[in-house]
Amino acid sequence: MASEALYHLLGGKGAGWKPMTLKHEGVTHWYLTNTITGQLLDPTAVQFATWPDHAKGRGRGFLTKMPSDRARKLMDRIVWQGGEIG
Repeated sequence: MASEALYHLLGGKGAGWKPMTLKHEGVTHWYLTNTITGQLLDPTAVQFATWPDHAKGRGRGFLTKMPSDRARKLMDRIVWQGGEIG
């Protein structure tokens, strides 16, 4: 959900962001890469005991073009707290 929210806040595909997933410590883990800059953005990597091996990631789209309800709620909280994106 955090990667989905950031994907939309940062401009999504038009800004070069690509959702990625990999299996890590028994769960599916999402993060973003930027196809223009090569930047990797993994907002939840610190939740794991070991650092994810992003080289094993695969591109994968989100289920919907628009943010999910959970992602929208997180986006609203980020913006409400005064965060500026872009």
